[in-house]
Amino acid sequence: MEQLYRQDLILGLLPNKENALDSTAIHERVTNQGIDVDKRTIQRDLSDLEQTYPHVHSRPKGRAKLWWAEKSLSRLSMLPTDAMNLVMIMDHAARFGMAAQVQKLAPIHDYAKSLLKGSRPAQDCSGKVISNTRFVLLEPSLVKPEVLETIQQALLDDSSLEALYLKRGATEPRQLHLKPLGLSYQDSNIYLSCVFKGLPKGNIAALPLHRFQSVKTTWEKLEAPENFDINSNEARSSLISQRSQHPALLKLRITHTLYERLRENALTPDQKLEAVADGWWLMTGHLHLSQGLDLWLLSQGEHLEVLEPIELREQIATSAKRMMALYEKINATQAVAYPHHSVSCHLTMETQQ
Repeated sequence: MEQLYRQDLILGLLPNKENALDSTAIHERVTNQGIDVDKRTIQRDLSDLEQTYPHVHSRPKGRAKLWWAEKSLSRLSMLPTDAMNLVMIMDHAARFGMAAQVQKLAPIHDYAKSLLKGSRPAQDCSGKVISNTRFVLLEPSLVKPEVLETIQQALLDDSSLEALYLKRGATEPRQLHLKPLGLSYQDSNIYLSCVFKGLPKGNIAALPLHRFQSVKTTWEKLEAPENFDINSNEARSSLISQRSQHPALLKLRITHTLYERLRENALTPDQKLEAVADGWWLMTGHLHLSQGLDLWLLSQGEHLEVLEPIELREQIATSAKRMMALYEKINATQAVAYPHHSVSCHLTMETQQ
């Protein structure tokens, strides 16, 4: 306990880099605080602190060492549970297209991890929290760091930009004069919500950052839409392909397997689950129609049937029929090209049943 108190005191006494002190001066400061220990003890404490905390540094000066701390980090006060939360959030962000941004915050990330490691190997909790998903993540596209930094600064300064943008499928980049409105980190990519010259009035564009070849600030300012809100229906329509102005009433017929999942992780804030015939369940709730909802419904396969809205039911049914047609075509082709293989697969399936 005395060592912990003493080292915590030393952390508070360490100066910034410009005013770095040797161990003799630090020992004197500690002594002035009423703690009577020898200089060797202080030297051991300093070595321990440098290994434990990434914001504590030293550099040689003759036969001695000068010590200092990055004061911006030394002022942080973080509980181990908060450090665990921060590491988890930053690691999760790195996996979803923000690795470059997390790397720039490496001192804070390292500081949080140092709190999890503790002062003894037995206390190391840094490997007990990870970021994971059961879904397959696409690799993030490459965004030029200077492009992101310029756009971020333009958002802070409320300025406009000139950009070279290569549209998907195009062979030559297009010059855009645009007003950045916000950034959306979604899936494995970063999207810029913006307006630009030539865009119909009232429309909001969502442009992926990896398609920008260059950007620079411009003196000619474009006006942002009045009272723009990146969470508005107009912005979300372009960012996440939201199709409805208001949440639509969903009615899904789901299996018991999916019921167990949704009972723990609801699909909508107002979700209701009701048992129906033959072991199936009825799920009702309100949600905006969007591409994300389409993908989730299709990913559930045989575990759900869309009942309402009717237009959504017809859309999902059409996608399912097209998918089935692909597999039926493949099965027919295989039966002609590989008849013995088809018989073998059929016998194997019968044996497994």
